Amino acid sequence: MVKEVLKGPEVCKDPVRLTSHAVGVNIFKQEEDPPLRPHEEYPSWLFQLNLGPPKKLTELDPESYDCLKRLRKEHIWRSNKLQKSQKF
Repeated sequence: MVKEVLKGPEVCKDPVRLTSHAVGVNIFKQEEDPPLRPHEEYPSWLFQLNLGPPKKLTELDPESYDCLKRLRKEHIWRSNKLQKSQKF
């Protein structure tokens, strides 16, 4: 008995379609991907999102919420690492 190999979704490589439609957002089989709207119709905060790597702790303002959140996360990482190294 030969096992069937499952294929993933087709990847769109058309540059015109990629710049004019939100490819991969549609969840229905029969419908088309929604077209992109002009920049004015989107909220301003959307274009200010940090899409790169997260900022380091030294780059953040010590009084900001992001700094406190990062400190808490690093403390959890450190305690998890210490718990892994301890033997019963």
